[in-house]
Amino acid sequence: MATGGATAPGGAGGEGGTPSSGGAAGTGGSSTVWRPYSDTSPWNTPIGDDATLDPDSDALIADFESSSQYGEHLDVNIEGYSIPLYWADANTPWVTITCRVGGHGFTGDNGMDATAQIPMPADATPDPESDHHLLIIDTTTNTEYGLWDAQYVGGEWTCGLGALQDLSGEGVRPLAEVADPWWEAHGPRACGYGLSAGLIRAEELEAGVIDHALVVAYPHIRSGWYTSPASTAQGSNGSGAEPNRGIPCGGRIQYDPSIDIDSIATSDAGKTILRALQTYGAYVGDFSGAISLYADNSPTARAYYESIDFDSYELLDAIDLADFRVIEIGQMYDNGNG
Repeated sequence: MATGGATAPGGAGGEGGTPSSGGAAGTGGSSTVWRPYSDTSPWNTPIGDDATLDPDSDALIADFESSSQYGEHLDVNIEGYSIPLYWADANTPWVTITCRVGGHGFTGDNGMDATAQIPMPADATPDPESDHHLLIIDTTTNTEYGLWDAQYVGGEWTCGLGALQDLSGEGVRPLAEVADPWWEAHGPRACGYGLSAGLIRAEELEAGVIDHALVVAYPHIRSGWYTSPASTAQGSNGSGAEPNRGIPCGGRIQYDPSIDIDSIATSDAGKTILRALQTYGAYVGDFSGAISLYADNSPTARAYYESIDFDSYELLDAIDLADFRVIEIGQMYDNGNG
């Protein structure tokens, strides 16, 4: 067990979603591996055989597959630009963290320069790349502490945005349209999601089952607009996110369910991810320079991936992005940042 780590649901100890094969301590699913949110959450609801495709599905996917300067392939962010997961329990020390913007559970003046007390494992380290995400899950309360731009400098913790989320709930924040106060809509991702949402974890790959939707980021995410389960929208950034093009925050894509996954030349871990993309799909969640999914990239998780020869480019030549489709996009809301 890593110093300061908690016992991960499923029986294995330590930081980083350590692989486990024990019984689940979470809210359900067809495997024995813990998953966040209720069984009725949109994150945990299969797409089903009767799903309606969006009328613009073909055009949206054509744009999706050609949107990245790095090529027409789907990456799994591991080494950087992802989310390190650490477990906390009753023995984990608590710290004060100050964030420029605070979401649910943070206290500040109109949501700005907000503070909160959060459990912080001694070895917790934010992602090394620009977003500096950090995810702490408190197993005693089933609570997520999600941080964007987390930093530990001079003995003090700060972040750009921090928010708590009840992992026994639906995993959906109040829409920006109606949130009161406004910061209740905001989460540590551009689309308002918690960091637990859609995260690929090592113990899921070990079990061979991912029982939830994933999160996908890509360069042409539609700015300014969102649809539930998103609660906020990606802002226009001059790098590809525009208000009149692309799939908005909360849009859901699905890998063609008629394709035989066993016939695809990828590892067992890759097949597990593809089956999740057929059954649950992936919700668009953020802007990214590449077309990417997210995996827990804490040190323990990365050690497990290395032990099974799983890396970011597992799906590089295995699939064709044209085999994705867009599930009908529901009501879209204007976040005013397009």
